[in-house]
Amino acid sequence: MSSGVRSPTRDGSLLRPASPMREKDRLSKAVRQQRIMAQLAAAPTLRATELAVALSVSGETIRRDLLELHEQGLINRTYGGASRPFAFEAARSDRRRVMVAEREAIASAISARILPKEVLMLGGGATTYHVARFLAARNKDITVITHDFASASALGTNPTIRVLFCAGRLHPGEGYLLGAQTIASINGYEANRAIVGATGISARGIYDADEEAGAVYNAMIERAAEAIVVADHSKFDQLAVSVCARWNEVDRLVTDKQPSGTLAAALRKAGTDVIVAGVSDIGE
Repeated sequence: MSSGVRSPTRDGSLLRPASPMREKDRLSKAVRQQRIMAQLAAAPTLRATELAVALSVSGETIRRDLLELHEQGLINRTYGGASRPFAFEAARSDRRRVMVAEREAIASAISARILPKEVLMLGGGATTYHVARFLAARNKDITVITHDFASASALGTNPTIRVLFCAGRLHPGEGYLLGAQTIASINGYEANRAIVGATGISARGIYDADEEAGAVYNAMIERAAEAIVVADHSKFDQLAVSVCARWNEVDRLVTDKQPSGTLAAALRKAGTDVIVAGVSDIGE
């Protein structure tokens, strides 16, 4: 039968031959995979069946796309679909060299809100290290409880700041202490504010790539009258293995860019105040 002849169906009607334009209009693999990544930026999980319908391809095609993206480390395969990959922390020495201006702006905003005689708990990390630097340069007559060697050293340059250092087991790559002894030390104190960073933040809360570090930050949040999370916009919509806290446990998020989408909605629902620190606000 020639390609121009149409075959009758059971009811006597004729099937139309496939249009050459339909084949031309199909998305290339690269475009499909870009759209899958864009969809995951808007939603933490996706179902393969829904993707197949949205992209007008077969389930087998979508499964191949998801497998390739998974092998590239861009997504996590799940039963029936995909999710965003969990965030893993780069070495602390590497993290200190990126987003410096944004982190300094965040640190400046924190410093401006700290009053004399306050007691702070300060978690470890690249952003909180900048907070320690700005506290040492601009604040006086405060007490800071920390488990982070770099932050303690920075704070120690200001003789009016009393530094209390927690006990615990050293994390050699990060330069802070963690474990049961660290949490026990934290539980022996009360503070006006806890200031902690995060590997990632999402609509569900704040995350850390190390579950023991996450437990330390959670303990700080529980022992303080006010919980503050410091995180630049690169942490938005990033997941990690350990949930440190939900947004209803966090009073303020200090960041460098206004959150949007589901993250912004979750912050509003929880009543978490958002402070956006601009680089121009660092000042002297």
